[in-house]
Amino acid sequence: MARIPVEKALRWAIEQIASLNEGECLDLMCKKRNRIIRVVKLEKGYRLEERGFFVEDHFAPKVQQVEKLLSRLMAREFPRSHMLWGFKRRA
Repeated sequence: MARIPVEKALRWAIEQIASLNEGECLDLMCKKRNRIIRVVKLEKGYRLEERGFFVEDHFAPKVQQVEKLLSRLMAREFPRSHMLWGFKRRA
């Protein structure tokens, strides 16, 4: 569990995603923990779950695509947030 400034959250998340094993996930949440972006490592890529203003699932086969999607989702889900919670756990 970590508190991360939103400016550094994307870089921190990509570093954590690179070390995920299959079946583990990384959760990024706002301060009130009512909005979440979850990145789940699958056998053939990553699933990004968006739960907050929007409820959508996305798939990305490579880390580069995860980074692009994650930056877009963070801007959409955390528009006024300054700090995020980051959790790494089993999915």
